[in-house]
Amino acid sequence: MIDAGFLLAVLAMLLVGKILGDLVKRLGFSPLIGQMLAGIILGPMLLNLVPINHEIELLTTLGILFMMFYMGLSIDIEKVMGQNVYGFVVLSVFGGTLTFFVTATVTALLGFSLNTVLLVGISFISTSTAIGFMVLNEIGDIRSKVYKTVIAVGISDDIYAIVALALFTSYLTTGVDIRSAFMLFLLVLGFIIMVLGFGKSITSKLINYARRTQDDQSIIAFSIILLFLVAFLSQSVGIASVTGAFLAGTILARSPLSFKVITPKIEAITEGFFVPLFFVITGVRINIFEILSSESVDLMIASIPIDVVLFLGLLMAVMVSKYVGTYLATTFMGGYKDSDHHKMAISMMPMGEYTLVIGQIGLITYIGGAPILGESTYSVLALIVLVSSIIVPIMLRAAYGK
Repeated sequence: MIDAGFLLAVLAMLLVGKILGDLVKRLGFSPLIGQMLAGIILGPMLLNLVPINHEIELLTTLGILFMMFYMGLSIDIEKVMGQNVYGFVVLSVFGGTLTFFVTATVTALLGFSLNTVLLVGISFISTSTAIGFMVLNEIGDIRSKVYKTVIAVGISDDIYAIVALALFTSYLTTGVDIRSAFMLFLLVLGFIIMVLGFGKSITSKLINYARRTQDDQSIIAFSIILLFLVAFLSQSVGIASVTGAFLAGTILARSPLSFKVITPKIEAITEGFFVPLFFVITGVRINIFEILSSESVDLMIASIPIDVVLFLGLLMAVMVSKYVGTYLATTFMGGYKDSDHHKMAISMMPMGEYTLVIGQIGLITYIGGAPILGESTYSVLALIVLVSSIIVPIMLRAAYGK
């Protein structure tokens, strides 16, 4: 029987998350800010109504799979490849790689383990396109080259982050040297190509079979079956299950029924239930008191809690490296106005879903009896998402003179 306390926690998260998410959206910011603030209110910092127990962890894991599935549904790889794929890849690789190395270096200098260093770096590869999209849409700049580039690079960023995560999770199980690193890359690449290559024909047959029933529910049922099947296969070969969920979404994105049937219903489930809960639970995990009480590190001027130093260092590293990487890459590519470089560079600065999803994977992945990321480190990542989600819209509106 379901525990009454669990039902009360879910009720509180959905209700408060909805209220604050809508309120923050009306103020011109991303709803995730309100949802994370709801989690902070309901969490141990204030009301302590939502415990992080096995049921909540299970709900979070399931939510991550649906979120990644929905993100995959939003990506039409064939369409992206038909555009200026070279330019998008250059922007993603340059900005993402620079951010990875800078954030990983900051984390390493503070004495964190290699696995933590790598995962933190990977978590900051992808940009939150939702925030840039929301602000540019509000400003009315939805037909410009800036808008199209930001959306396309956000998609290629997501793919880059997924591949990096897949390599990392495989590395955890196999270890790495030069030869095995190459074989590992081929394994991940081969799995992705196989799923995308054969998946389209297989899913087309399944969807057509479901379509003959003239029942949309059968189509959705087959879509969810595909989600868990590919996630299972992904996990079985040593690649994160979220990679499989993402790939399952990209397969179905090419289905003729995706836009009309599959995506709207999956969006309703994900955006209406799993996404708000995910961000509220992320807020619950934020505990500023733990950050302030973490072990101190001696700097030249004073002794400062190490998690405070990590937060400040990573926040500056993310925003500067994303800005500089995007600005230099667009300048190198050419074809943009001088003001466009600045606007695109700012649009690439906010962190979002992928940072939190990858951080959550670090919380539930244990090496030697301990999680890759501790709760306080995850709090730092979540705070960076929260702060960058507030700062960037203000900067972007200023860049447009709004």
